Amino acid sequence: MSSYPPASLAGHDAVPLQYRFPSDIRVNEAGVGSLAWRTGQGPFGQTTVASQNASMAAVQWQAGVLTPEECAAVVAAGRALPMMDGRVELGADSYRVSHIAWIEPQPENHWLYHKVGALFTQINRSYGFDIVGLVDALQFTEYGPGQHFHWHMDIGHEQTSLRKLSMTIQLSQPDDYDGGALEFVGLHPMEQSRTQGSATFFPSFMGHRVQPVTRGTRCSLVAWAAGQPYR
Repeated sequence: MSSYPPASLAGHDAVPLQYRFPSDIRVNEAGVGSLAWRTGQGPFGQTTVASQNASMAAVQWQAGVLTPEECAAVVAAGRALPMMDGRVELGADSYRVSHIAWIEPQPENHWLYHKVGALFTQINRSYGFDIVGLVDALQFTEYGPGQHFHWHMDIGHEQTSLRKLSMTIQLSQPDDYDGGALEFVGLHPMEQSRTQGSATFFPSFMGHRVQPVTRGTRCSLVAWAAGQPYR
């Protein structure tokens, strides 16, 4: 397993605050708020106890989570389902151009759900997110020539606000297609993410994109581990 940047969880530390917010606020008749500290408290010279988490900005990668035979089985299962155009919550239809199918948790797919659940549970030891399971079905995605997904985040409003940790599993062989690179804002491209059967993990709020495919077909399996919204 590898990550970029290197990921780790730090312990709980007393973190000095430049300016502490009060727990109360006063609002006048005009609706204008002002900060109100309790007696004996103030904004300066305060600390808070927090756990610093380097994984919040890390992408992690794990090889061989699916065998070539398992990748072929997932592709066959996805292609046997009704395919639909990929959509985003916001933006024009051209923002995301791909075809997707939802692999529901039917008995014949339980092996795949169990594997995905184990992967999320294992990798989350370094992320330390509050995750409880999947609220979305597993998504099979195909990108053909000219198809792509512009810069976006996996977290949004309504049900997608519950997403904490994203995973994409490469189902195609690297030489099945050209282009289609998975990229993250501010990070170098991860060429190892093209390896068949490998999984790439990242916080769902990290900006990423899939570059246009120029030849062939790129197939992947996408999943999101969910929990209570950030607060």
